[in-house]
Amino acid sequence: MTAALRIIARRSAAALSALALLLGPPGAALAQPLQDNAYTIDLFQGPILAPLRVTGIAGAYAGYAEGIAGMVANAAAPALREPFSMRWFEWDVAASISLPIELFENNDFDNSGDIDLDYSNFVYLTLGGQLQAGDFGVGVNAELQRYSLTDEAGAETTVVIGKYHFLGGVRLLGDALVLGAGARAVTLNLGAEQTDLTIAGISPELGVLVRPDWASYRLGATFRFPVNGGGLLGEGVVMDGKVRRAGGLILPNEVVLPWELEVGLAVQVGPRPLNPAWIDPHVQERELREAVARRQAAREERRERELGAIHDPEERARRERVFAMERARERAADERELAAGPAVLEAERRARYWNWPREHLLITAELLVTGPVSNGVSLERFLAQKQPGSEHGPSAVGTSGAHVSFSPRFGIETEPIPGRVHTRFGSYYEPNRFGRLGGGRVGRQHFTFGADVRVLSTTFWGLVPDTALTLQASMDFAPRYDSVSAGIGVWH
Repeated sequence: MTAALRIIARRSAAALSALALLLGPPGAALAQPLQDNAYTIDLFQGPILAPLRVTGIAGAYAGYAEGIAGMVANAAAPALREPFSMRWFEWDVAASISLPIELFENNDFDNSGDIDLDYSNFVYLTLGGQLQAGDFGVGVNAELQRYSLTDEAGAETTVVIGKYHFLGGVRLLGDALVLGAGARAVTLNLGAEQTDLTIAGISPELGVLVRPDWASYRLGATFRFPVNGGGLLGEGVVMDGKVRRAGGLILPNEVVLPWELEVGLAVQVGPRPLNPAWIDPHVQERELREAVARRQAAREERRERELGAIHDPEERARRERVFAMERARERAADERELAAGPAVLEAERRARYWNWPREHLLITAELLVTGPVSNGVSLERFLAQKQPGSEHGPSAVGTSGAHVSFSPRFGIETEPIPGRVHTRFGSYYEPNRFGRLGGGRVGRQHFTFGADVRVLSTTFWGLVPDTALTLQASMDFAPRYDSVSAGIGVWH
């Protein structure tokens, strides 16, 4: 009887062990360590890395979409005229570099549950420019993220991820509708001893913004198709049997920026307008020319009536000589008015902008939906291949991009000291990207803060109009993650 019980117990334990392998812990049965190149790096970005203004309001920028920063959130941004846009042809450039400061040594960037390896050399750089001509606009924006890791043997591996937007847009129905389209590209550069490799890919993206003149709201949406990069450029690939390696890492078949749908809303309360009608300088100057022409025609009509009432030939001749001198004086005055017109009208448009009240409360909200990636591995797990001390072991196929992810976001922006201090606050949910292969991880809530402080004005030795500069900062805090960045901007 005792022997039979032992047999039953052993068989029950075996059955329970098999069931445990199938059901738990999540991912134990299905996740496979990297053994070959049949996997994909999922370039899903959980914590927000973006221009400081976007970070300050938790990335909820698709429904606002102003400026070069707007290109990372809405493909229609290049054609959107900002309230301080005064000229028919405008150009702008922007650049910033952020060196996130880890205050509490919380660096679980991918929310895997493990504190990531040495990311102290992390750098985020953004550079962008845009041109606007009337109803049309084009823009280019580049974001570079550099990661540096040193393994136990002292060997360094660097990874530079580049994300690029090449966009064009048009304003329709006045300012009420802005459409944009273009391409999103990605590059991943891997550098190590005797290794310099780049993987690249490109795909389309589309955007729309609805902003009725003088309304207090905006609606925006953008869709980005997935970007698949598979070709290897450079040197350093070695074959280990049938496995391609570089820098001691098993290389992926491809890297993927998953598809994204970003839908947002912006509402502003207070006396400051959110959607002032943009004044087209060409239209305004044409109206000035037409007004001068009407005035000239009215003067000539008056003279013709006066001459028609004079029957004495000598008196009519005398009046014609007087009218000729008047015409010369009036023509000179009209030409001076027309010559000075563009500058005078621009000064009026500038005064119109600066005379608006500054008190406002901007509220933004959005939902970012990110598509799945097959056989995905996060960037952090990819880099951890040479780090055997990780709690969950080496990188595993299928531990990232298991399903569609949803990230709701909310932000508030205001100016507590008008003309001097601009503040931002926001919160966003970072979804669990690992699914049931991620050891039961759940998403985490982030809280963001940002501020601009106006410090000085300069013309850069007369090279540009008087420009006010600001000191900027943004912060992002979440469980096992914190980031503080600083920069310099222009006050508007």
